[in-house]
Order: sequence, then structure tokens, then C-alpha cells
Amino acid sequence: MQIQNNFLPMYYQLKNIIIDMIENEEIGVDECIPSEPKLMQTYNLSRTTVRKAIDELVNEGYLYKKQGKGTFVKGRGFEQGLIKLSGCSEDIRRYGLEPKPFVLKATIEKPSKRVAKMLEIDQEQETFYMERVIYGDEIPINKNKSHIPYHLVPGIEKVDFNKESLYKVIEKDYGIVITRAIRTVEAILANEEIALQLKIKEGAPVMLFKGQVYADMKGKEVIIEYFEAIYRSDQFQFYIEQHR
Repeated sequence: MQIQNNFLPMYYQLKNIIIDMIENEEIGVDECIPSEPKLMQTYNLSRTTVRKAIDELVNEGYLYKKQGKGTFVKGRGFEQGLIKLSGCSEDIRRYGLEPKPFVLKATIEKPSKRVAKMLEIDQEQETFYMERVIYGDEIPINKNKSHIPYHLVPGIEKVDFNKESLYKVIEKDYGIVITRAIRTVEAILANEEIALQLKIKEGAPVMLFKGQVYADMKGKEVIIEYFEAIYRSDQFQFYIEQHR
């Protein structure tokens, strides 16, 4: 494809050329696209035009930049079903990456009135509270906060959750059978703290999940966890599988 002298802006035509190269796998995932000078020379465009096309493709999720190395084709990103109940670590492993949790805080504390209501416990009852950022290899995928009634998991604060999966510990060490979850999701913009923790720009779109996880405790269903999780929308995709 070549740049045409028509009513379409030059940068827009260049975007379509690069997209066509990606769609036809002329440039593979994680491969570098031609450099800015090369694109300028090949299509007789200004640096401003080339940069506008590339920046828009980055913002639209086609490309990503590595400082000092160039601009690369982005893959589809991680996927997680909105119906199936699975942990982030499990989904990251499905894509051949190693989940790397980084614990920001893990403590025993009294819940707020709102959290106590979500857990259906008295506000005077203690909870195990944990904040973590979960990486897939070197990419931060999400930041999550977990609140668990402490009387259901006594001693859990001794576990090193930089190495262990929360749900696996709950099920294996405490014999609790997790059955289902109720989740809500909304699009929000990353504040300064989230931007630093997830290595994205402040104001970038992210997805906020909130929910309650239920478990079977000797034939009785109880809420085992109230959580809040913020996912990078440029790295994680969510899908719903429907059956007729």
C-alpha cells in the first residue's frame, strides 16, 4: 500500500498501512515495526505525521514502545472469562508466563463498616487484609485488595503470598471449598498511585472489579472474601461465553 493524495489525512493512511501489515502478519507479535526515519523515507512523510500515526496505534492497542529500542507489535493480551471463577495467577500461567505476586500489605485488622457489610460479619470481627500487585513475568497485570474473615483462616498471615496463591492456600490448607463469586465491573481512570504501581500513565483507562467470593463450609455457604481488583485494560481482556 502507498500513501494516496486523497481526502484522507496522511497519518490516517499510514495507520492503515501499518494495521494491514499487522493483520497480514508481515510483522509478527513482539517484532519491531520500521523506524520513524524509515517510515518517513518510504512514504515521504514528516516526522510529525509518522509520530501521530504511531502514537494513535499505541493508544488503540496495536503497538507498544520500548525506551531506546523501538516500537513493537502488541499481542492480544491476557484473557479471563467473566463467568468462570479462576484466579489471576491461573490465567497468567495459561499464557505461558510466570505469575509474580508482590505483596504491598498483609495484616490483621478491623474492617470498615462497608467491608463488614460485604462480608456479612460484625464490624468488631477481625479480617485478614492483603494488597498485592500481580505481575506476568515483568508486566504488572493488576492490583488487588482482599478482605477475609480471620476466624475462617487463622494463622494465614504467616503465609508468604509473594510465593503462594491465595485461593490455593484457602482450599488446600484450610479445607475451604470455593464455590462461586459475584462480581461487578466498571471502567475508571488510573490515579497517580495506581499508575505508578501498574506502570501506566496517570489517567489511563483501567477496569475495576469488586466482588464477593462464596465457599461451602460444612454444607453452609458463607462469604469467604470481599475483593477489589484493578486491571490494566491494555494487557487484560475479558470475555463472556454464552450458550443457547
